[in-house]
Amino acid sequence: MPATALQGLAPARAIARPDIPHAVRGRFRRIKTALTIVLLGFFFLTPWLRWERGEGLPGQAVLFDLPGRRLLVFGLEFWPQDLPIAVGMMVFGAMALFFATTLAGRVWCGFACPQTVWSDLFFVVDRLIVRLVGKGAAERRLRTMAWILIALATGVGFTAYFIDAPSLPGLLLAGQAPAIAYATVLVLTGTTWLLAAYARERVCLHMCPWPRFQAALLDRQSFVVTYQHGRGEPRGRRRTPLRPDLAGPALATPGLLALVAEATAFATPAPVAGLRGDCIDCTRCVTVCPTGVDIRRGLQMGCIGCGLCIDACNEVMAKLDRPEGLIRFDVESAPRRSFLAPPRVDWLRPKALAFGLAALLALGFSGYGMATLPPVSAHAEPQRNPPFVQLSDGSVRNDYALRLAHRRAGLAEVVLRVEGLEGAQLRLGTQDGAPAPKLRIAIGPDRSLDERLLVQLPRAAAPSGRHDMTIVLSDPDSGAELARLPSYFWGPER
Repeated sequence: MPATALQGLAPARAIARPDIPHAVRGRFRRIKTALTIVLLGFFFLTPWLRWERGEGLPGQAVLFDLPGRRLLVFGLEFWPQDLPIAVGMMVFGAMALFFATTLAGRVWCGFACPQTVWSDLFFVVDRLIVRLVGKGAAERRLRTMAWILIALATGVGFTAYFIDAPSLPGLLLAGQAPAIAYATVLVLTGTTWLLAAYARERVCLHMCPWPRFQAALLDRQSFVVTYQHGRGEPRGRRRTPLRPDLAGPALATPGLLALVAEATAFATPAPVAGLRGDCIDCTRCVTVCPTGVDIRRGLQMGCIGCGLCIDACNEVMAKLDRPEGLIRFDVESAPRRSFLAPPRVDWLRPKALAFGLAALLALGFSGYGMATLPPVSAHAEPQRNPPFVQLSDGSVRNDYALRLAHRRAGLAEVVLRVEGLEGAQLRLGTQDGAPAPKLRIAIGPDRSLDERLLVQLPRAAAPSGRHDMTIVLSDPDSGAELARLPSYFWGPER
């Protein structure tokens, strides 16, 4: 990870970090709040969305249908054999994360990571309870009750992706839900309570491997949270006079920023007795940080790039009638410029472009896979023991295990016929009656079929040994072919 120069900084001192990070207002706080609401709303509300798929099919828009071995996402239906699409989406997610980290550090961690989102929710609840009842035993009891309720809601919300959401609460309360549903709720409740209520920032600092990975992704052009040492040092109390180079009108007048002398550049100046920089050492940037990082010590592994320290510092600068930006998003190469000049970022860097291109390719691969999903999946597996049966009338019969599933709305029947085997007659093992050249099969409301298919030939037409053929499935209404299943027919050796 790039290390920001620390020369000339005030010696580190112990900072009392609050149990609950202090609240702050500002642009990044508004972004975090909006994203938290959107992401929590998406998580809890998505299972309740409805989608009409037809009679006998789940009406939940997004459902992991484990008994049916399929994933339903609005009008799409994914089967286990569609795993390459899932792999493509995972590669897209990984490359997009690498791309974002290369450009702007741990913005994923600071704004969208589930650990951050749920911890932020718990922090809001904690502050509200403290404001209502103050510190004490009642506050601790209320906080614990609120934590349990949020954790329980999270467990039920996650389980609702696997069981029909409107039915789930009633099933759970009546004791009629599957055992795995109760286990899932308990596990998610426990892990949410542990990680978001107790572990919190320790997950980011010690348990999550991502901070270690980012060292290989960041470079001197990464747009990360940065403390402007040349402007802030040396630190001092508010009543301490400012350094002469900071006290002039140029810093307060946006139109004159370009006139700031290079002598006031980013490099930390030598301390001058009785003078200070813009930092008044209020530690506000530390007390609002979810992980307790002192960004004035430079970019650290614990910084999740949420920008709350920027909002806190800007609040203080506004009260001091000083320009904002003492802490800001900037690049490590900023020392070559005036510390008041706006950040200049080279977004078109080879590493970032490589990750971005890889993400687009993975997304394109997955999108192509979704657009070309086969409407029907069918298999006809010959039963080899015995390879054929000779009936009392001399005809020869082969047995096949026919498995069929489809994802076409309105398809209730299919027609089967055999190509490449003259005179073949078909029937299902569960059906009575004579076989026919074409077989019309009804498909159940779950859009799947698992049957025993019998293919029969007169003795005179039966081949000697193995003979290749094709089982053709077609739509009974339009006659369009749905699938072709290459197979073979065994006859007695002559």
